[in-house]
Amino acid sequence: MEYQDLRLSLWDDPELRDELIGWVAGHVAARGARLLADPPQVRIRPWSTTARFTASDGAVWFKANAPGGEFEAALTGALSVWTPGWVATPLAVDAERGWSLLAGTARPLRDHVSAPDDFRAWEAMLAAYAELQRTLTGRVPDLLDLGVPDLRPTALGDRLDAFLDDPAVVEALGADHSTLVKQRPEFDTHCRLLTGSAIPPSLDHADLHIGNVLVRDGGYRFFDWGDSAVAHPFSSLLVPLRMAANAFGADRDQLSRLRAAFLEPWTADHPAAELHEELRLALSLAPVGRAVSWSRIFPELRPAVRHAHLLQVARWLRALIDGGPLP
Repeated sequence: MEYQDLRLSLWDDPELRDELIGWVAGHVAARGARLLADPPQVRIRPWSTTARFTASDGAVWFKANAPGGEFEAALTGALSVWTPGWVATPLAVDAERGWSLLAGTARPLRDHVSAPDDFRAWEAMLAAYAELQRTLTGRVPDLLDLGVPDLRPTALGDRLDAFLDDPAVVEALGADHSTLVKQRPEFDTHCRLLTGSAIPPSLDHADLHIGNVLVRDGGYRFFDWGDSAVAHPFSSLLVPLRMAANAFGADRDQLSRLRAAFLEPWTADHPAAELHEELRLALSLAPVGRAVSWSRIFPELRPAVRHAHLLQVARWLRALIDGGPLP
């Protein structure tokens, strides 16, 4: 979808823009540098807005999230303390306003691979991400306190019902709405099975791909947590598997290796057969989280993008009908 015509008062209102630029300049100055006169390169999306500023010591990236995603700023700051070396470390965060500032020196994994379908690089990244998730299983109360959405299996039924009761979503789903209603008992069964799992909930990035992972010092730094949630950790594999298959042509063997790479760290505590069944169940529920992410919009942009976003919400909800299928 194209969003180049969107306007946001954060950039158009002189008072708000000066406040934002002053915030960025102050934190750049705190590390002994200064902003240069180059105008920021602004990108507006319904769910967030970013801007690349040029400082005397290199580029910095500003980000502000739409309502429902403001938690990303606080989460980014907390992860840099809890899991240093695994995530992008912010220069500054404003948790109340949902603002964050990152240095722009590292390059994403997609710039390091010979081609986007170099799935060996994907395998290494997914294994590292699974290790990060394992370190965060004990942080669930802290994550929820930061405002990270609760998408654990016990919460998913209410989330799904909120969509199915929304007249606009009902219209976007068309005949598939009645199919989803009929399948609610099966959905609840999957939720109950995962609720009783020995695998604890953790942080689900929910939009993990080679563009949201930086390469630095021989390791990976995960960032862009605006879609994330507290969920069954295996939900995180939905996006990379679908992207690998649908965008880059991964075949069944390659998808199997991606699954195995992600699950391998978990085999330290759980039998492999159990993990594969858990993964199947988690992927069958994970589209609800994607629908939740697509429902976040800056209020002033809602009239312009509401219809397009409803179509995306409906698209992800339809993935529940046949269990979030993968090739």
